[in-house]
Amino acid sequence: MNALQKLYIVSHPLRISRYGAHTSLSCAERVEIIDVLNDLLGTVLSILAQLKRGQQKLHNVSFLPVQQLFHRLVRANTGYADFLSTAITDLGGYADTATLYHLNDTGEGTCFADCLTGIDRGTRRLRAADALLRDYRDCAVANKDNASKRFFGECVRHNAHFILLIEDNLTQEPPG
Repeated sequence: MNALQKLYIVSHPLRISRYGAHTSLSCAERVEIIDVLNDLLGTVLSILAQLKRGQQKLHNVSFLPVQQLFHRLVRANTGYADFLSTAITDLGGYADTATLYHLNDTGEGTCFADCLTGIDRGTRRLRAADALLRDYRDCAVANKDNASKRFFGECVRHNAHFILLIEDNLTQEPPG
């Protein structure tokens, strides 16, 4: 790599991504995907606000495994939000997680049951987004776009992991 290429890379940090999907997708596709990822980020931060509210409600509960569960869910949620923020930035978008979090951190619902209801609502939105992310991945496979396939594969993996973590620990739906 010559000096001119290195200078371009340093002066254009938004064009560097871990997956290379920013170069394999058209501008219109990137805008659409950035919108989807921003919606996902809003949902994830909404769930984070509910988890933190639930954690506050459990602060005086002496049953330590429940407190540890909520701590683990908050940590996983924060990691997923960081991943989404990085993915949006990799595609050339902008994600302001602090502002989105403050918008979601309103005083709605003061009891623990309301927190669980909000988490369940957010999880259903994540499940719907999961199908969309899988469709994007399948399109990338059909188009033989390896960069986008890796990118959407990581998005699907992170989303599925977070959904599974919530459903395994918090949902009360009967097995069907």
